[in-house]
Order: sequence, then C-alpha cells, then structure tokens
Amino acid sequence: MEQNRLLAAGGVLQVKADLLLCRFPQRRIALSTSQYNGGIQELSAVFNHRLTFFAESEATLPGGSLDGYLASIVEREGLPKDETSGLLTTAHMECMSYQRRFYEGITVEAIVTAGVEHNAARAGEDALYWEHHGEYIPVSGTINILLLVEANLSPGALAKALITATEAKSAALQDLEVRSPHSLLPATGTGTDGIILVSHMAGTACRDVGTQSKLGEMIADAVKSGVKTALFKEEGLKEQAQYYSPKNIRCSHKASCR
Repeated sequence: MEQNRLLAAGGVLQVKADLLLCRFPQRRIALSTSQYNGGIQELSAVFNHRLTFFAESEATLPGGSLDGYLASIVEREGLPKDETSGLLTTAHMECMSYQRRFYEGITVEAIVTAGVEHNAARAGEDALYWEHHGEYIPVSGTINILLLVEANLSPGALAKALITATEAKSAALQDLEVRSPHSLLPATGTGTDGIILVSHMAGTACRDVGTQSKLGEMIADAVKSGVKTALFKEEGLKEQAQYYSPKNIRCSHKASCR
C-alpha cells in the first residue's frame, strides 16, 4: 500500500498501512493538539498513526504511555524527535481524504481520517471519563486532521485557524446528521479529535483566517470536504442518511473501504 505524494506546499506525504507522514524540507511553524510535541512548535515532520491493537490503558502501550508510544513511532521512522508531532487513531489509512485548495498563490491541504461509530459527541455533554494516572476507557472513533497552509501565519492566526477548522468539522457532521449516541443530539465531533496545523514560514504573511476571510474559506472548505469524504470511505456516511446506529453503516463501510 505504501505510496508517496508530493505536497503542493512543499514536502512529501508518505502513505503506509498504519501511517500518514508529512516530511518537510525545512522546519515549519505548527500548532498541534498532540501530547507529543504539542502546542506551537517548529516541526519538520507530522504524522497520523493507526493503532492496530487494543490497549486497556496508556500504561499497556509500548513505551508505557501515549507519549512513549508516539515516540516509538518517531524512532521507527527515523524522524527527528524534537521536530516531529503526531496523532493517534483507529481509522484506516486507506480511507483517508486528501483535499487541496488554491487561490492567489496560497495552497491549503487537508489530510483527514475519520470515524464516529462509537465516539461521536456533542460539546457540553456529560463526561465519559476522568483522566487518572493514565487510566482511560478506550473507544474507537476519532477525526484527525493534518492541515497544511502555504502561508506564514502568526501565532494568533494559527489559533484562529484552529477555530475555523473546528467549526468546519462540526459543520460537516451537521450536514451528515451525525448524532451523539449519548444524547441523540447533533454531534460536534468525537471525544478524541486531533489536529496539527502547519504554516509555511517562507510564505505570504496572513493574519486573518476567520470563516469570512478567503483563507478561512479555503481552510473550512478543505476540512469540511475532507471530513465528509473520510467518513464516507470509513463508514459509508453521506448526506441525507441519518446516523443513529452502527447498523446503518457497516455494509457500506466494507464496500467503500476494503
């Protein structure tokens, strides 16, 4: 399955059975929600890794923790440990969606994997777990986004872009009528969603990435389309097909993804 794709914003996307890996020729400014090199960092590689086995707690992961496990992936791939950040999912890499938007010399690329079968959630619902010494209840379902912007975003613009991308993700779930299995109200995401937003330091300086700006439109459109496409590939979800039960999607998932 392994294949390489040149990224429009520079660098290479490697697609493997358990990994989506973006390598860049120079370090980029990034904002990551990962526990491994999360926050605002200068990164030369970002990835989304598929966990292919069941883990009862973080302590049972190779490396003894989530950080330790992600570090083992970094070591396996020969990546610089201080310049890499990564996300974890149970979604299939072959069901990923790649989206590209271009306007006036600026490119936005979104690489999305998604699953909501067990983990759809609506912000503000009752919590399902309390983190305590690394113990948690594992559930499947995560929307992970690698978002590459060929523009030089300020720290504030990176944070604003994160809001724009999150609103776009929620809008996609709204269009698909995905509901939380706990409240049966419209879902806004899953309980474990992650995003790494990468900005090109040599690109055009941009400060406004709200939903009414052109760059914000590009980000939102790429993310929204990416989430919808990934959910169709992974679980067979499409618009005007209400999601209330896993029974609605299992057959189409097998047909569209395998």
